[in-house]
Amino acid sequence: MSDQGFAVLRLEAGDGDVFRDIRLSAFRFAEDSFASSLAEELAKSMDWFETRVQQDAIFVARDASVILGVVGLSAKAGSKEAHKGFVYSMFVLPEARGRGVGQALLEALIDEAKARFESVQLIVVSTNASAVALYRRAGFESYGMEPRALKTAAGVYTDDLLMWKPLR
Repeated sequence: MSDQGFAVLRLEAGDGDVFRDIRLSAFRFAEDSFASSLAEELAKSMDWFETRVQQDAIFVARDASVILGVVGLSAKAGSKEAHKGFVYSMFVLPEARGRGVGQALLEALIDEAKARFESVQLIVVSTNASAVALYRRAGFESYGMEPRALKTAAGVYTDDLLMWKPLR
């Protein structure tokens, strides 16, 4: 445990259920912030989640009994993009926000990324001001905007902010 009352851990083989549970929570609380939908996530097999845990670096913040947040780091596909990592699934439970959980998760991810990549990229819904501010504090810079990137079931569009952080 940290001074903040939580620990950041990297998920290991066999933790697919842990990743699934916190990812489904993310979609229940903030579905419009993700490119997928809750229905699509519910339809994914446990093997899908287990494969992500085994292939990617997925970190969770946990207090004594609850997973408070999650973030994933994957390698870009293809040899010409292998020098770049991609941040995904960043989420902190609403009741855990303001405790440094997001910052601690990003720090763990960046430490991992420095050993593997030259830079990391992410996509965030442009209206998610707290997430954008967190990423900026962590050293991410904007490099573009995709207008109307996502369209909700209600027909509402959101723009995606593209960000990156050079690591070396």
